[in-house]
This record gives sequence, C-alpha cells and structure tokens, in this order.
Amino acid sequence: MSGIIPTDKKQLRACLLCSLIKARTLSKTHKQEQFFKSGCDNCESLLEMRGHMDRVMDCTSQHYDGAIAVMQPSESWVAKWQRIDKFEKGIYAVQVQGRLPEEIEDELEGKGIKYRPRDGSARD
Repeated sequence: MSGIIPTDKKQLRACLLCSLIKARTLSKTHKQEQFFKSGCDNCESLLEMRGHMDRVMDCTSQHYDGAIAVMQPSESWVAKWQRIDKFEKGIYAVQVQGRLPEEIEDELEGKGIKYRPRDGSARD
C-alpha cells in the first residue's frame, strides 16, 4: 500500500480531464513521472500522455484542492457527485486548477467528447 499512497504533495499531478492524481516520483532513489510512464488510467486513449512529457505537462496540473480515495467508483455517491463513478479506482482531486489547451479541447470535441473543466466553474 505504501507504493500507492503518495506522501509528498509537491510531487503530485492531477489529470485535467478526469482529476486522477499520480505521483511524480515512484521512490526516493528512482525518479519517474507516472503519467509519462503509463499515461492516465482513464484518459490515455484520449490524451495520449504515455511517453510524451510535453503532453503530460499540458494535460495535468500540480495545483488542485482536496483528494478523494475511491475504491468502488460505481457504488460511491461521492464518485457520482464528482463525475468519476465510471473511472478506475484511485485517488482523485476534488477540483483541479487549469484547463486543457484549446487544441486538445478541439481534439476531444472532434471525438464527440464535451470537456468539462474540473475547477468547479462548469456544473451540470
């Protein structure tokens, strides 16, 4: 469990599309950006961050508020409220500051996906 739960918030980033939080370092001796190494568990097919550091920096933010640990997303009312009930289990930010770049928003729109910023400005 200690490898899953991040201990240093300065080394964390949140996905701007789904708000999943991942660590920037895997261990004290081995630095690795988790979004760079494996992409986003929910959004990789859309954002294609794996292996592209510029894409990681565009599609994630280190500025976020709160964290929610979700083990059974489809059964959690909190996950439903946060619109993460269809995502993988993990740790999610309550709000993420920032927006995806306009060209990425256009890519999503071209795929029929409406981008809703996770900063609390757009509520259904």
